[in-house]
Amino acid sequence: MSSPVFLSILIPVYNWDIGPLLDRLCRQGQRLPDGVQVEILVLDDGSTTKTKHANASLAEQLPLVHYEESAVNRGRAATRNALLKQAQGEFVLFLDADMLPDREDFLRMYLEQGDQGAEIVCGGISYEQNNHNRPEYDFYLYKSRHTEALTAEIRNRSPWRYLFTSNIMVRRDIVESVRFDPRFTGYGFEDIEWGIRLSRSYTVLHIDNTCSHMGVMTKKEVMAKMRESIPNFSLLIGLHPAETGRAGAARPAFVLRCWPDVLLLSADRLLTALFFALRWNPLLFYLFQGHKALLLAREIKKTSRGGLA
Repeated sequence: MSSPVFLSILIPVYNWDIGPLLDRLCRQGQRLPDGVQVEILVLDDGSTTKTKHANASLAEQLPLVHYEESAVNRGRAATRNALLKQAQGEFVLFLDADMLPDREDFLRMYLEQGDQGAEIVCGGISYEQNNHNRPEYDFYLYKSRHTEALTAEIRNRSPWRYLFTSNIMVRRDIVESVRFDPRFTGYGFEDIEWGIRLSRSYTVLHIDNTCSHMGVMTKKEVMAKMRESIPNFSLLIGLHPAETGRAGAARPAFVLRCWPDVLLLSADRLLTALFFALRWNPLLFYLFQGHKALLLAREIKKTSRGGLA
């Protein structure tokens, strides 16, 4: 009888080359102690035909990997729930496709936490291996290093706020009882919402076992993603007002919602123009946060009217 699977690594992928990540995980998985097994489950969430073909061909050649495809894009929450249904491990490790472990003992560190009785362990994000240095990526890297790429000491001060599903290990029975909310479609905040519910019943531990985030965005892409995330942000606040209603962009948004629609729209246009015209990232960062609050205010107003713009 084969040894039981201990760790299931779950990777949703959308239009990304998963070769470097799978290669590193397979090498580490094969070097683990006897009696410990790893499975790597990959689900493509409606990528282009070219991307799916390349990733499927690669996955067929690698040990430990099971690869499947979805015909349509279902969103990250639904894709992670689908992967979870296939997992056999006592623990599941969620990784985004554009992550790359920074340590050669990355999997071993997580397994040690599992042996010590950990429930939820967040490894963290870095940009250690990300060598993008083109000017159009400067703002994204600046923002991410100030909001996401933080030490475990800082993240442990507010565990749910920094619970990113790009690199997190959870005991499987826990994640099966607290699923991702499928109402969060599109981009953003499904992991934070999940983290809030998890932290009410379980211990969330942050450690320094980072993955480098290899995906970067231009300013145009950052703005588009921020706009796309606003409906999910509004949904998050509606579901968990006690935790989020006075945090980050939410507090000024509730003030700004009192502004007339025409003033909110004019401010949106002005801040958009400034965002693309200015180059000093410290100032841009604060303008960007204010812009997010402004868009959130518009979304809250629209939702309160029953979806009427």
